[in-house]
Amino acid sequence: MKLRHALAGTVALPLALAIASSANAATIVDNDDQTLKIGGFVAAQHAFSLNDAEATEDDHAMSLGTSRLNITHTKKTADGDITIMYENDWAGNKLDKDGDPAGDYRLRHAVIMYDGWVAGQTWSFFSNLNGLGETIEPNGNAVKSAATARNAVVGKNITLAEGMSVGVSLEDRGLSAEDMTPDIAANFKGDFGGIGVFAAVQSYATGADREMRMTGSVAIPAGPATVKAAFTNDVDDMWVSAAAQFKATDSVRANLVVEQAMMDGDNEDYTAIWANAIYTTPVGMEWGAEVGTVSADGTNAPALATGGKADGDMTVRLQARYAF
Repeated sequence: MKLRHALAGTVALPLALAIASSANAATIVDNDDQTLKIGGFVAAQHAFSLNDAEATEDDHAMSLGTSRLNITHTKKTADGDITIMYENDWAGNKLDKDGDPAGDYRLRHAVIMYDGWVAGQTWSFFSNLNGLGETIEPNGNAVKSAATARNAVVGKNITLAEGMSVGVSLEDRGLSAEDMTPDIAANFKGDFGGIGVFAAVQSYATGADREMRMTGSVAIPAGPATVKAAFTNDVDDMWVSAAAQFKATDSVRANLVVEQAMMDGDNEDYTAIWANAIYTTPVGMEWGAEVGTVSADGTNAPALATGGKADGDMTVRLQARYAF
């Protein structure tokens, strides 16, 4: 999917990222005054965990995956386009009052954008989608090495040159009253002959103190493949990842994502690996299968959405998805 990076003469990074991460949308209205698009997808997943611990009924799980609904409206004016985007999803395996599976409602985007200004709930300016690998698991490397948080944001994107922009924002992660001081984020995004580059820093509150973290990534096209590398450094901890996507045909693609955590504490380092294959039918139905595994120094590694946290834990995940 090609994106228009320019909006009223300013590179609108959060808008481009929001659209890129959303399902294909059907155009409902498109005239000289406005554009209205509605889209999303419905997904179903089955995850089977193969952990070192004794198997239980929790090792099998059915869920909605991350089924989404999005609406994007653009008002076209002589002074520039005004775009409003709303998107939510249903994720997780929460049970309803009768004990039946019911996905959690989650707001993803509720944002207004004009002339590079961004205000609302949307991607943090620290979000590193350029380095994000495609996994069927909802989290993948989006939690650590290519962190992609969505916050309450007020920010501005400024064009430096063709294909290059910087952005600065104030953000609220919605934490406790002790962390009411807004985060400050700044990023750089560049397209150099098809090679995507992203870098960002963020100053964030931790109670009465402030800490600094940084992230960066590069995405390199190589024929039918795209190779990515990303890192995030937060105080004394670092996560690095490499991702490769190979498109065998227009309908078949495969992904390999490897993430390494290098933590300051003992017995917390881990390596997570996801490998998948996805087939898209001519009518937009997708079928996918993925194996995720984790290799850890000990049992104190962060629990991953693969279902594993100890050395050798593995999850097999199957997904059916239809975009509209």
